[in-house]
Amino acid sequence: MVHDKIEESASSVICLQETKKETFDIGFIRKFAPCRFDRFDFIPSVGAFGGILVLWNSVVFLGLVVDKSSFGITVIFSSVHDSQTWKLTTIYGPCDDPARSNFVSWFRDHDTSDPEN
Repeated sequence: MVHDKIEESASSVICLQETKKETFDIGFIRKFAPCRFDRFDFIPSVGAFGGILVLWNSVVFLGLVVDKSSFGITVIFSSVHDSQTWKLTTIYGPCDDPARSNFVSWFRDHDTSDPEN
């Protein structure tokens, strides 16, 4: 099902939150993602909470991970076709304190400069 929805979307970047997985490898990713997704990075879950996975197609985008924390992962993507760049931050915001307060502090300090895509 997930594979079919990803294929149907024709996307080149996929972000998944609440993965509830501590680790990923390309073998596991092949079970649910089309083969065009050949690059990835992730933040592991803590027990049964959280977890973030970002997958991308390197034929379309070069990805450079520039920030990783327990709350989010930021990737700068550069188009292989026209060299345009954009920054993607995928986050997981916990619901309970003290993690929620730590997340809010992290988010306030996160750089989102206006001139950047």
